[in-house]
This record gives sequence, structure tokens and C-alpha cells, in this order.
Amino acid sequence: MSLMNIELILLTVLPVLIAVFMCFSTNFNRHSRNFIAVMGVGIELALVISLFVLNFEAVKNSNFFLQYTLGYTDTPFVINLAMDNLSLFFSLIVTSAIFLIVIFSTQYITAKENIYFALFFLVLASIQGSILTADLFTLYLFIEAITIFTTPLISFEKTEETTRAAMQYLFYGITGGVFFFISMILIYFNLGTLKMAAVAESFALISTPMQLTIIIFFLLALIIKLGIFPIHFWLPRAHSACPAPISALLSGVLLKVYLYIFMRLFWTMIAFDFLVELHLSDFVLNLALVSSLIGHVFALQADDLKKMLAYSSIGHIGMILAVLLLNTEAAFYGGLLHITAHLMMKSGLFLSSGYLLQTTLSHNINDLRGIGHTNRLVFAAFIIICLGTIGMPPLIGFVSKWYVLLAFLKARHFFGAFVAAAGSIIALIYYLRYISHAYETVKEDGKSIKEELLSLKGFFSSTNKMKSVIYIFTILIIIFGLGFKILEMPINTAIFELLNPEKYIELVLGG
Repeated sequence: MSLMNIELILLTVLPVLIAVFMCFSTNFNRHSRNFIAVMGVGIELALVISLFVLNFEAVKNSNFFLQYTLGYTDTPFVINLAMDNLSLFFSLIVTSAIFLIVIFSTQYITAKENIYFALFFLVLASIQGSILTADLFTLYLFIEAITIFTTPLISFEKTEETTRAAMQYLFYGITGGVFFFISMILIYFNLGTLKMAAVAESFALISTPMQLTIIIFFLLALIIKLGIFPIHFWLPRAHSACPAPISALLSGVLLKVYLYIFMRLFWTMIAFDFLVELHLSDFVLNLALVSSLIGHVFALQADDLKKMLAYSSIGHIGMILAVLLLNTEAAFYGGLLHITAHLMMKSGLFLSSGYLLQTTLSHNINDLRGIGHTNRLVFAAFIIICLGTIGMPPLIGFVSKWYVLLAFLKARHFFGAFVAAAGSIIALIYYLRYISHAYETVKEDGKSIKEELLSLKGFFSSTNKMKSVIYIFTILIIIFGLGFKILEMPINTAIFELLNPEKYIELVLGG
């Protein structure tokens, strides 16, 4: 085992150490604490990037694989971490977004920062663990940890509304966890192992009714976690109640982690053919499409800016899940590209709206009047990101939606193509509704665009941290829209892992 594989354990342990450090940082001044938070997440990102760069040839040739085993190999309760191209891809995009969210948080969060960052880094550790683990028991622990550590972050502002949202989030999170646990126990009693690769080898030996039961409970767990209709109503309340960086973490990042878990379970561990044989793939695909449509329709009638963004996430996640379930190479390409695009766009939207809402009385659409005149550049960035989510060229949202649409048309799934197109049209209407409100009344005291551009000279000065992060997300959305081919190699190698699960299975069992 090469020393390099130690990095897998570091990715999960480092955020835990920073979280513990944050708990005892009450005597630190704010500047020192923020510096440690940014440094910590910076090292985490550097670790993931170094894995990609140092193993570039192996990644490119789809030969990349790292493994780290902790504990007794023959027991079910062994911590087994493994990284292939799929987990590397997700770890890379997720850590990059979290890095920017932490920088935004250093200026946005002005009270109880030590508690905030301690919880935030524990969530980061749980996310990395969920992406890297190769056994079900550890995955279950990490999923539950995500729920437990995000709950106090949702109710961070301690109002009646945030507490209710957090309690609802906790209830549905734990319910999803219970369904996951039932499937896990059934697998253990039938196969005597919880190692995903070993389950993959022997899943066909389980009787068909038991296979169906296991798959249904896994599906229920993930449908709840992803906020798919009809168990979607907890999501807008939770995602809109918390501070802006946490909304960005939940909507931008966490939903992608659950999509990754979905792929890991239903392509690597339980072969997709089982979903087809048990007539579940079409059912879940159509359910996801209905969920997508419902998400956009609810966003259309939402009068609360953050709730509208959360409903819009339901629309996008439904579409991504549906396209992945087509199980074609074109579908995986569109799906993974849109996962990347949505991660950037939704993080950018929640952060920019969080910045804009600092000066308003509430999140209600009527309180946004004139906001486009007082924060012109930030609002311009907000509009650009909105155009990306609608699917306007040349932004990354256009490219990813185009490939999703193509995947549906290639598979002759016309309902899917209709939902993808209809979602964009509905989104255009609800974003325009908010944008027109923001420009409704002219405020005389707003800076001119020229003055704002001049103030950009201090782009990375401490006073501009939140704005800088919003502009970085906006620039990335434009750059990746124009140069989406940069993402082609990592996405194609991740697709290779989905289409050839036997490689992962063999390497995990062999190592």
C-alpha cells in the first residue's frame, strides 16, 4: 500500500481536527479563527487537487484507484476507503465549492463563529467520508452524521421558523436513515458482508422478493434525501431557513453528494439491471420527472426569494436523477455536466441572494424593490447566474441542459425532453418576476456602475470577501460555459467507472 493512500484518511480526519480546534477557539480573535477556517479548507482542496494532478496519467487512462483500510479486514465493521475516478470527480467539485463557501462565511457569519465553523467542518468530514467509503456501515454513519450536524446549522439564527424547519429536516433525515439502515441489515443477514464490492459480487444470490425489498428501502431513503416528490416539502423550508452559506451548502453541495451515493449504490453495488428487471427504473425516472415539473411550478408561485431558489433546486435535481436513470453514456455525460453546473449556479445564487437580503426587511418579493439599484454589480452577477440556470448560451447551464436534452431525445424519451425544456421556460418566468421587482423603484443613493467597477480594484480586500466569492462563481459559470471541454476528461473517466463497475469491485476486493 503506497503512502499516497494516507491522503484518503486525511481528507476525512483533517476537517474533524479543525472542527475540534474551533470548539476550543473561544479566546481567539475573529481574524485568527477565520484564517484557520480558510487555511483548513484550503489544505483540504489542495489535497484533492494534488491527487488529481499527481495521478493525472492514471486518471486520464481510467486506471486511477486508491484504497485505505482501517480495522480488521474480515469483520463487517471495517473502515474501508476507496477512491476511483467517480469519487475523485465528486470530491474535487464538492471541495472546490465548499472552499468558496467558507471564504464567504468568514464575513457573513458575525456571531458564534466557533460553533458555526465547528459544525461546518464536521459536515465537510461527513461529506468526504460519504464520497470515499467503500462499505455500507460507514456510509450509513456518514449519512446520519451529515443530518445531525446540518440540523443546528439550519436553526442557527434561532427563530421559531428556523427551529421548525430544522426539526422537520431532522425528522425526514432520520427517517431516510432508518430506511437505509433496514436495507443494510437485510443485506448483512443475507450475505454476511457490508463491503459494497462483496455485495456487488453476490447480490444475484439473494431471492427476488428480498432483492426488491432491499432496493425499495434504498430508493425510499434516497428519494427523501434528494427531496423528490412526493417527499419534497421539507426541503424548501429547510434550505430557505438557514444562513446563506448553509443554503448554498445544502442546495449546491449536499444534494450532489446524495446523487453520488445513488450512483454508487445503483451502478457499482447493485447492478442497474436489477432496477430494470424489477420494473423500478422507469417508475423512478418518471417520478423524478414529475418531481422536476412540480418543483418549477412551485417556484413560480413562491413569494419568498430563498424558497423560490429551493423549489428550483427540486426542479433541477429531479431532472438530473431522471437523466441518469436512462443509463446511457449520453445520459451520464449530460447528468454529470449538469451536476457540476448546478453546483456552481445554485451555490452562487444562494450566496448572492444572501448578500442582497442583508439590507432587506424580509425575503418576500415585495421587500426586494429597488435592490437592483443599490447593489448593481452583485445583482448583475445574480442575473447572470439566473440566466445560467435557465439555460442561456454561452453559460455552463446552457451546455449542460443541452446535453441533458440530447440524452432524452437520443433515448426517445420525449416526456423527459419536454420536462427539461418546460423547466427552462418556467424558470425564465419566475426569475424575471424577481428581477423586475428588484428594478421597480429607483434609489438615488445607489453607486453608479462606474463607481462600483472602480471599487473592484480591491477585489480581494477583506471588505469585499463576499462580493469576491459571488463574482468568482459568476466568472466560473461563464468560463466553463465557453470552455466546457475542460471538464470532458474528468467526466468521461467518471462515466467509465459507472459503465464498468467490475473494475472497482475487483480492485476493492483485491486490495
